[in-house]
Amino acid sequence: MWSRLLPPTHARRVPLPLRDLRLAVGFLAGCLILYVVGGPPVMGGDIPVWQAVLPVLVLCTATAFRSTLPVAALVVGTLTVAVQMTADGALAPLFVFTDLLYAAALYGAPWLCRVLQSGSVAVTLVTTVALVVLDNRAQGVTTGVIIAVLLVSPVWTAVLIRNHKERADAERQRAAQIDRLAELDRKTALQTERTRMARELHDLVANHLSAIAIHSSAVLSLTEARQGKDGAAEDDPVRQALSVIRENSVQGLAEMRRMVVLLRSDRGEADDWDRPQLNALEALVEQARPAADAAALTLHTAFPERFPEVTSVIEVTAYRIVQEALTNVLKHASAGQVQIRCETGGGQLTLSVESPLARPGGRAGQRPLEQLITGAGTGLTGMSERAALVGGSFDAGPDPTAPGRWRVRAVLPLPRNGSTG
Repeated sequence: MWSRLLPPTHARRVPLPLRDLRLAVGFLAGCLILYVVGGPPVMGGDIPVWQAVLPVLVLCTATAFRSTLPVAALVVGTLTVAVQMTADGALAPLFVFTDLLYAAALYGAPWLCRVLQSGSVAVTLVTTVALVVLDNRAQGVTTGVIIAVLLVSPVWTAVLIRNHKERADAERQRAAQIDRLAELDRKTALQTERTRMARELHDLVANHLSAIAIHSSAVLSLTEARQGKDGAAEDDPVRQALSVIRENSVQGLAEMRRMVVLLRSDRGEADDWDRPQLNALEALVEQARPAADAAALTLHTAFPERFPEVTSVIEVTAYRIVQEALTNVLKHASAGQVQIRCETGGGQLTLSVESPLARPGGRAGQRPLEQLITGAGTGLTGMSERAALVGGSFDAGPDPTAPGRWRVRAVLPLPRNGSTG
């Protein structure tokens, strides 16, 4: 039974609100001022000071617990006012009691609010009817109005405010639920689009790459068989070209399948699985050497002995920028030396790929098919976007320090937490 009179567990652990303490002190000061200005009748007739102040002090003490222990504060206030009204009919304590009624209806349990609503109206009606029947009619109605002001008004004011707060809380919860549903719909739509893209990549691009790999392997096998019979040289340019085609088509197919798996999964960028790493840049350059030799390009690298530990996003960004820059060099650059550098220092990673400028007519001996696949500048745009997404910078153009050279340079920040986010 007593558990119903106590507030919830979380409310008992909360210290007294400063607002309630200030209100209690204010009520006490106001009642004392009324006593000084209005004289003893205001506090309950011609009685000793301590006897007039004691009920007010009890009520003000209960006011300090109005929001943390509303039931207990109301019980103490009701008993105090009942004793005071029976003894001397003090006026000042009633003003404090109205606030206890208001606080009990506002902060109390729902059952207490309902009891106060019906109880205040019932007490007012019964008292008014009794006074009208047993005493003077005018005096009875006047007393009933005063009782309604003191009992019904604070309770119903608290009920209105409580209903408003409950509606506001319900609207906030509804808005939060709508936000969660909208986020769920967004994730569902995103995953659906990713699945569609994965399906298109698998059905179209991956199949074409598979066909290229299969046919290049078949042609390479036939070429090797004929060379074995005819005794042809091992460095036959046709054989080398077929080897490069097969190697790149197989690697492209592996990358495409990895992309399909990534798109079909619900994991984000923070996943650290099968991702390019900084220490794989040397292998990337070595893989491009056969194509560079065919284009009369000499690749030189300047990489640190040990790469720093950085986030996976930085590693993927750096790897893809170097990969795209090398692709552009192999497609566009004139014969000469290509310098690939990777430097760390000052909390940043600097990548640069320097190559000879392309001749106006294109590289000597460039075939129409090569002209078809040279691209339309989307590679530079992609590298710039990758650098900007991680808070870095990117520039590409003629090298101001070396005439006749083209330079691609990217500066990426280096967070040292080693996370995979």
